[in-house]
Amino acid sequence: MPLELYTAEQVAALMGCSVKTVEAMAPDGDLPGIKPGGSWILPSGALASQIDALALEQSRARKAPKPPTATLQKPYDNRTNGRRRKALPAPIDLS
Repeated sequence: MPLELYTAEQVAALMGCSVKTVEAMAPDGDLPGIKPGGSWILPSGALASQIDALALEQSRARKAPKPPTATLQKPYDNRTNGRRRKALPAPIDLS
């Protein structure tokens, strides 16, 4: 069975991304490949396995519960409807 190899351009077309994205993912180890000369080549079997692993990893990350976000705002007070109350006038002495 012959080994099937892809160029960065072919992988970019398959993945629907730019060649620069593929060329950035290969040296980082996100995509398996070698660079024997001036361009990357990626073996089809290892590429398929790595894309499966990345898809599962991203799927798990989307399902993970998000940590609560902190807020610096004061809680909303519905008794004043968000408005400040005016001060009452001073009492009048009727004596």
